[in-house]
Amino acid sequence: MNDKLDFKGVKGGRLENFWYYHKWKILIVAFFSIVLIICVVQMVERESPDMYIMYAGQADLSATDVPAMRNALRAVIDDYNGDGEVGTTFVNITCRSEEQIAALESRYAAESEPFPYDMKAANQSSLKTFDAEIFAGESVICLLDPWLYSRVREAGGFMPMSEIFTKEELAGLEMYDACGIYFDSTKFSEYYPVFGELPDDTILCIRRVSTMSVFKGKKKYEQIHENHIDALRKIALFEFPEGYVPDTSADTGDETTGAPVADTAVTTG
Repeated sequence: MNDKLDFKGVKGGRLENFWYYHKWKILIVAFFSIVLIICVVQMVERESPDMYIMYAGQADLSATDVPAMRNALRAVIDDYNGDGEVGTTFVNITCRSEEQIAALESRYAAESEPFPYDMKAANQSSLKTFDAEIFAGESVICLLDPWLYSRVREAGGFMPMSEIFTKEELAGLEMYDACGIYFDSTKFSEYYPVFGELPDDTILCIRRVSTMSVFKGKKKYEQIHENHIDALRKIALFEFPEGYVPDTSADTGDETTGAPVADTAVTTG
């Protein structure tokens, strides 16, 4: 009795020759399946960026401003997660107070120009995004308009600078209040002209350890927060490189790095 069955059975017929006719298809599918699995594993295990920072305020940053700001930040902070790269996540939220919107409406009216979009509706959406980010998002270091800063400050959301800097260091900083520094007054902001796109009253501050850390691993998140404290110190206490003389007559910078045009030694990582 012939023990070979046709294709509908277990043995023989076309099933016997399936590997012969389709082996390359099987090998190609298997190869890409393995690549996909490796990519997914790497994405899951990939270290988080070294720094999470957010700007929220009335400035309309361009498509080149944000990358330039990220590169400037990369030049001064460390590779905290040890992955060999300095990575920065920069959240940019354009959000205006009612007074700022009214002033903008008056300006458009004076120039007889219509508003380009429904600013009030867009602003409400931006404000919701800001609240979600500041209370449950990843951003730790913040650059904020005073009115947005006050919303969080009143809720006790920011660390006092006295917990981060010594009395001598604080004496050299231009403080907005106990938890905020005027960012425009820092040498870091002056050295990288791209930050001139931010309003002069922008406040540099840092969130307290988020209550959401209990869901992310409290110990790990506390280390991330310590890294951001170090980054904040590097930004606030930044000193001009040796031999650098501030040029107050020029207000142009390198749109790629954010550094002064004369300085080509910025490391972006």
